Amino acid sequence: MNFGTAARALLITSISAVALSGCAGGAVVNPLAPAEPEPVYVTAPLTGVQYEETTPAALQLKKPSVACKIDNGSEAPRPQSGLNSTDIVFDEMVEGGLTRLVAIWHSTQPDAIGPVRSIRPMDPDILSPFGGIVCFSGGQAVFVNMINQAPVFVASETTEQGKGTFSRSSERVAPHNVIVNVQKLAADHPELAPPVEQFKFAKDVQTSSAGASGAAVTKFEVKFPQASALWTPSNDGAKWLRTQDGQPLTDKLDGAQVAATNIVVLQVRVDRSYLDRKYGNVPKTVMVDTGKAWVFTGGKYVEATWSKASATSPIVLTDAAGAPVLLAPGNTWVELMPVAPEGKINITAAPVASPSPSPSAKK
Repeated sequence: MNFGTAARALLITSISAVALSGCAGGAVVNPLAPAEPEPVYVTAPLTGVQYEETTPAALQLKKPSVACKIDNGSEAPRPQSGLNSTDIVFDEMVEGGLTRLVAIWHSTQPDAIGPVRSIRPMDPDILSPFGGIVCFSGGQAVFVNMINQAPVFVASETTEQGKGTFSRSSERVAPHNVIVNVQKLAADHPELAPPVEQFKFAKDVQTSSAGASGAAVTKFEVKFPQASALWTPSNDGAKWLRTQDGQPLTDKLDGAQVAATNIVVLQVRVDRSYLDRKYGNVPKTVMVDTGKAWVFTGGKYVEATWSKASATSPIVLTDAAGAPVLLAPGNTWVELMPVAPEGKINITAAPVASPSPSPSAKK
C-alpha cells in the first residue's frame, strides 16, 4: 500500500468512527460537509435596524420612501393612522402656533395612513434629502411650486386622481378625511431609488450617545405657542410615549400610544416673510442652518449641535467634541422647536439615589 492509499484508508476509518459515535447517541458530524454560510444583513437607512438579506423586510428597503403631510392641528384629525409605522416624523409649527407632521414611511408602508393635509414652505428643505415620494392634499400655489422644484416625486390629491392611492374616508369630516395608500404609492414607482441614511446609528441603545453617557430623565415636554408634545419613557425604557396637548396620542391602526425610540429636538429659527391674506405671515422653519439640539434615547438625553448645509443635505448631529451623535436603532421623531419665546423645552431629571451612609456614620 502506497502513502496515498494509506491516507485515504485512514480518512475513511475516521469518518466511519464519527458515524458510529453518532449511532451511539452522539451528534453526526461530517468533516467534509461545507460550513454553514454566515448570514448577510442589510441596514434600514432611516432606522439603523438590520434585517437578514432576502427576507421580506430586507426586500422592502429597496422601495422608495413615502412622505406625507399629516394633520395635527386640533382634536379633529386624532387619532391619526399609521404614525407607529413611520421611520421618521418631523413636528413643525404652522399658522396660529399649531403643529403639523411630516411623516416618512419606508421600512413599513401601510395601505391607509392619514389624514393628509396641505404642503408648507419648509417642507421642501425637510424632504429633499429623502428623495422618493411626497404626498399632500393641496396647498398655496407658491408652496406647491416650491415642492415641485425639489428632487422628489410629487403625489397630490389632484395628480393622483383615478390611481387608487388617495381616497376620502367616510369616518372623518372634511378636510380631515384624506387617506393615502402609501404601500401602493411606493409600488407604483419602482423607478425611484430608496432613501439614503439620514442619521448615524449605534448598534443598540446602550452604545448610543444618550444611552452611553446621557443624563437620565423622567419626562420632557416641547412647547409651541398653541401645541405641546410630552414624552415619557415606556415601562421597559426602550421607547418614548407621546402625549399631545395633554392627551395620550394613539395610532388608529394599532390602537397603541404613539412611540419612538429616539426623539431629536432642534432649536430652529422661523422666517415670517410669507404673507397670506387669510392667515397672515405663514411661518417657515429655517432648515438650512445650525443650532442647539437635545437627543433623547433609552430614558436619557445628551445635548448636541445640529446643522444642515443645504436643502438636499441631511441633518448632522455632533457633540461638544465635534463627533457624530449616535442614535439607537429604531424610529425617530424630530421636534422642530422655535427659538424662545415661541418655543420651550422642559426636561425633568430623574431623581438621583442618595448614597447609603457608611457604617461609621451610623454610629
